[in-house]
Amino acid sequence: MDMIAYCGLDCETCPAFTAYLDDDQELREKTALEWQKAHDPGIRPEDINCTGCKGSGIKFSWCLNGCPIRKCALEREVVTCGHCSEYPCDTVRFMIDSVPEARERLDSIAGA
Repeated sequence: MDMIAYCGLDCETCPAFTAYLDDDQELREKTALEWQKAHDPGIRPEDINCTGCKGSGIKFSWCLNGCPIRKCALEREVVTCGHCSEYPCDTVRFMIDSVPEARERLDSIAGA
């Protein structure tokens, strides 16, 4: 459960986690380009490092500082959003509506 992010994503499949784990500069560069186009033109290859949403180590900057789901889960002290009595809520809605695997994981945890 430690590598399942609060939002239901599997951190082990995230390119930022894989790039950090394997020290893979090529993957950092490729991911930075993809994420620049999809999310933020300011993302740089050196930003593509993460030890996972719940770990105490390095985080991708958006996950650390900008993710409302992570912030809410930390405040509520839940293991994942699926463990929250208010799941599903508006905070996690955009994730579970756009990533079926995340919804399946959280629904399974919530018993929905």
